[in-house]
Amino acid sequence: MNNYFLLCRECIATADAGEFLFWLALFVALGLMCLYRGYRSFRFKRLVEDMPTSKIRSASQGYTELVGVAEVISRPQTAPLSGEPCVWWRYKVERYQRSRRAGFWVAVDSDASTHPFYLDDGTGQCLIDPEDADINCRHVKTWYGNTRRPLRKPIHYDGSRVVLTTVMSRVSFGNRYRYTEYQIRDGDPLYTLGHFATDSRGQRSVTARELSGDILREWKLDYPSLLARFDSDGNGELDLQEWRQVTQAAREQAEAERRELLSHPQEHAMVKPHGGLPFIIGSHSQVRLISRFYRRALFFSAGFLVTGSLATWLLAARLG
Repeated sequence: MNNYFLLCRECIATADAGEFLFWLALFVALGLMCLYRGYRSFRFKRLVEDMPTSKIRSASQGYTELVGVAEVISRPQTAPLSGEPCVWWRYKVERYQRSRRAGFWVAVDSDASTHPFYLDDGTGQCLIDPEDADINCRHVKTWYGNTRRPLRKPIHYDGSRVVLTTVMSRVSFGNRYRYTEYQIRDGDPLYTLGHFATDSRGQRSVTARELSGDILREWKLDYPSLLARFDSDGNGELDLQEWRQVTQAAREQAEAERRELLSHPQEHAMVKPHGGLPFIIGSHSQVRLISRFYRRALFFSAGFLVTGSLATWLLAARLG
């Protein structure tokens, strides 16, 4: 293929149909992708701008915005590549490959944490389930090595030594690997926009009658123990009077469990919303998130204009 194929009207007009259709389909696909990503980024920007911030203590159920700080639930997680403590992580490992004309990075491994963590806004705590969320992190690290998994943690230098470290990390023999890790750490500022639910597991809405039924079913699984406890006449069966004692005991235990459950603070959770609404988590300030989504929207909008113009030029040159 001529290096100036896309700039030469005659080359486009006389090109093989397969080659022409390949480039046309490529630019159309890229244009549609940029259009979708640009619209999505602009929509995220408007939502973050316009959605009022709620407090956990008084937040309404449904699509809600919360702002606070990230907190670990019991003990921090360990980021797989750097080994650093955090409440959430995502990583990507890429291998450098070289073709005849250029070199490029190819992703060979990636993963993300699905463990929940807390957001605390001073009025309460909300469990954040990060699965399927669009997550923006303030802590991003990139370093290089010669193995698929890094043999050592990233080294942090300051001053002039940064340049030397960066240069030396790129000098390798054989395959070269690039490691990128994203983290949300304990105490980071946290912005979330998603579906807010109190008692998301429905435990507080369970009635004493329902709990009693569950207890009876559990007791029946160990019938010998049930007989030993309530068969007062020792005939190996539970008569009507004895069965009434069983149901009364189950009812009393259910009421005690429900009182214990209601004495605990309410549990709040933020999860992926229904209906295609975006689920956003960010460890930047709200202003920084708005700016990031705006720049992303501009970038993809420019990409749509460029690829759309190229597709139009190809069609005009071919049909003209």
